[in-house]
Amino acid sequence: MRAQDFLNYIDGEFSPAQSKSSFAKMNPFTGELLGNVAASDAMDVIRAIQAAKRAQTEMEKVTLEQRAELLKRIGNKLEEKAEEYSYEEALHQGLPQNFVQEKSLQYAIQQFRAAAETIAQFEKNKSVYHQAQPTGIISILLSWNLSLRLLAERLAPALAAGNICLVKTSELSPVTAKIMGEVLTAAQAPKGLVQFIQGRGSEVGALLAAHPSIRAVNFVGKLTNAEKITQGALPQFKKVQIHSGVKNNIFVLNEVGFQNTMPQILESFLIGQGQLCWNMTRIFVLESFQKEFTEKLKEYLNSLKPSTSPKDASTWTPVINEEILQQMEAKSEQIKMEEGKLITGGTKSGSQGYFFQPTVSLDLPNCSEMQQEEIRGPLLILTAVKYQHEMVKWANTGYYGHSAVIWAPNTEKALKVAEKIDVGTVSVNSWFPENFEPGHRQTTFGLVDMGPWERFYSDVKVLTGF
Repeated sequence: MRAQDFLNYIDGEFSPAQSKSSFAKMNPFTGELLGNVAASDAMDVIRAIQAAKRAQTEMEKVTLEQRAELLKRIGNKLEEKAEEYSYEEALHQGLPQNFVQEKSLQYAIQQFRAAAETIAQFEKNKSVYHQAQPTGIISILLSWNLSLRLLAERLAPALAAGNICLVKTSELSPVTAKIMGEVLTAAQAPKGLVQFIQGRGSEVGALLAAHPSIRAVNFVGKLTNAEKITQGALPQFKKVQIHSGVKNNIFVLNEVGFQNTMPQILESFLIGQGQLCWNMTRIFVLESFQKEFTEKLKEYLNSLKPSTSPKDASTWTPVINEEILQQMEAKSEQIKMEEGKLITGGTKSGSQGYFFQPTVSLDLPNCSEMQQEEIRGPLLILTAVKYQHEMVKWANTGYYGHSAVIWAPNTEKALKVAEKIDVGTVSVNSWFPENFEPGHRQTTFGLVDMGPWERFYSDVKVLTGF
């Protein structure tokens, strides 16, 4: 495959960075060059903001009906090339194509179509006494994993509300800007309505949060980067949404029949290799069956082969880059230092690409830093407890509350655990529901899930005294 140039999408056109510099994006399956990514700087951000201001003036003339039609066209254009786009996203992110097509592409298409329907409902229910106007220019800062899904969740309601959007795509998935730039052009979106800035987050992410023309910031990514975003946004009292911080848990209750369900139990860890915000990276079992469970787990993981491409059926997929491999080697050593045991994995694979053996630790102290902090790699922490209530106790001790999966023999047993877990979404005997609720504790900050016409994407005005 010939290397591509991944460019910015500014004012309706693809263009290189003003600095003319770039950096490499590698294929996680093979370690080969996929393309060169525009290394943007402050001048690219300024160009995009200038174009956004011009678009803002033009969008004031666009009717609600025209907004709805545009959103429908965006959804349709995504659907027309769903096979191609799902392969490209999966290739860049080291994921199975069928998983990306179902969980990212199809979900994104639904989000744009749902936003169009919301506009029609808003038109029907609007009142002279309760007015909602666009917030203005919004910046959306994305992480790399299933980025088309993450983008659609934010971009669709933002456009429905009449806003202008500047999107910073992750340097680890530059194809997101390529795909959506093509879609917007094909859908005949107004120039400057949505713009994509490539480059490293450390170079332009903070600028897209701090610039005074930006009225709201929506961020998805690592907590360390979230701190930098808030430093720029909060002193100006901008609207801010942050989705960050995950330490998701699997609870395996007794009599679950794990001998036959091990592939399904571990799917939530393996697809994404612990790097996705939806991945489970801790697993709790009861001491009464821990030995048997551990043997079945090892047997299954040792049977896996590294996937060779997004079309491969193997759930042993690559990590996103070389840096994660190095981090995982360091974390494997840290487990030993903290008196934990590695029961499988702990080293790089001998195959091409960025493959680390799926790694499982046992007997890591519950007060360990590894038990509390994000790992973002193929390391699953197995903890055996004597009683069921201890699972909930230790799961709720951490900082984050995104989601959890319970494997149980019946609904009653699952609900007893589910009602006590402090997370946004709990799945029973399955993983990755269609929709996730915002997380609890340090996972989510700001106004969330308020709908496209409420306080984040719109400025609401109430008229009284009539």
